[in-house]
Amino acid sequence: MITLSKFYDKIHDWLMPVQEQGCDMFPPVDNLYSTSFQKVVMDYLKWYGVNKKRNTTSSKIYPTFVEILETKSILRKCGFTTGEYIEKLVIYEFLEMKERMPDLNPVMFAHFFEDSYHNSKLVNFTSLEVQKSNQNTKEYYDKTKRFLIKIQGYLKANDLRIRIECIHTENKNWFNHTRVQEFITPFCKVALNCNELGRYNVTYFINPHFKELIGESLGNKLEKRFDELEDGEIKDLVKIIPLNRRYDKWFKEIQSIPNYKVTVMEQNLL
Repeated sequence: MITLSKFYDKIHDWLMPVQEQGCDMFPPVDNLYSTSFQKVVMDYLKWYGVNKKRNTTSSKIYPTFVEILETKSILRKCGFTTGEYIEKLVIYEFLEMKERMPDLNPVMFAHFFEDSYHNSKLVNFTSLEVQKSNQNTKEYYDKTKRFLIKIQGYLKANDLRIRIECIHTENKNWFNHTRVQEFITPFCKVALNCNELGRYNVTYFINPHFKELIGESLGNKLEKRFDELEDGEIKDLVKIIPLNRRYDKWFKEIQSIPNYKVTVMEQNLL
């Protein structure tokens, strides 16, 4: 197994070329980052006082007004409306990772940070009010999942008792920063998401043919449940998202995607 120090030795010269006469602080990052998001990460570390020797110093650099505007512009292009909490997260994760990986440098970290970034990491930096709202939203999502599982238990056909689940925060993000969890059945899908401000929301879509699949009685209960979500306590955090394709074909295709767990639940015979 390759150690961190050996791994660092192999890529150090490529990632972080340093001239002997170079200054102690980071050289211009133009040739060191692969994406604009990585540039933002490295700028945050530079401003915090992380030098090219991978040390954290007390010599913090205060960005100019132009640099701040440039950073905000880059973040908007990356999909962030404000970029709030990003800088705090960058510093926190760098210092935490540095404890485990002494050879860590900002260039390596910028690659790691972007590859593992997810909006849900911002939650710990939000206000107590937002965190309480997130907990409440998550509870509603879990209740909806249990409701859908209960409906599936009444269905006789095996293919209607298939459910597909994915916890995106436990898997590689595939450069999707918003999805937290998904729960999908042949007649309905529901998702828990997190926006760039660290706030949870719920999205859903119902198969247009759901009453043909699960019957009029269960179909009416399904409609009522989502109506209650949209008109209830978290109504501002619930939204229907059109699928824009045939639900049955999409449902079959998604079963083959890695990290999506497919389960056929037992029929409730009571």
